[in-house]
Amino acid sequence: MSFEIKRLSEENSAAVAEIEKLCFSNPWSEGTVASEIKSGFADFFGAFSEGELAGYIGGRTIAGETEIFNVAVAPKFRRNGMAKALIGKFIEAVREKETQVIFLEVRASNLSAISLYEKSGFVFCGIRKNYYTNPTENALLMRLAFDGTQEYEEWDDEE
Repeated sequence: MSFEIKRLSEENSAAVAEIEKLCFSNPWSEGTVASEIKSGFADFFGAFSEGELAGYIGGRTIAGETEIFNVAVAPKFRRNGMAKALIGKFIEAVREKETQVIFLEVRASNLSAISLYEKSGFVFCGIRKNYYTNPTENALLMRLAFDGTQEYEEWDDEE
């Protein structure tokens, strides 16, 4: 399956919100997506297959640090390398902004996503207890540093 990655705009907010509904138990609304896209701090990229938005990645960069909000691929388009390509495009874009580090949270049970992030260079750096709801679950905090080190001081946000 072929796909093309493009920067998303507010016009793509409804399609992103539809993918959110397919992939997450607490999806973002179209309005929330549009607000983030137009904030000036966010980068959103989409993978398009035959003109249809098949997946996306979004995150925000402030003061040299980037947080990935979500990476999602609609179920019918999974296992085609889209998520990996979206992560690669996102990393390339935020490096141009001179970000120093990228953070993300992932459900502790989402082993396929954890593996994908590790293959993309992210390392575990903490736990956010009961971060997710529907169902309640811990989040693993992961980071990718661009200074060549992946050292961290392990922490737990409930201590």
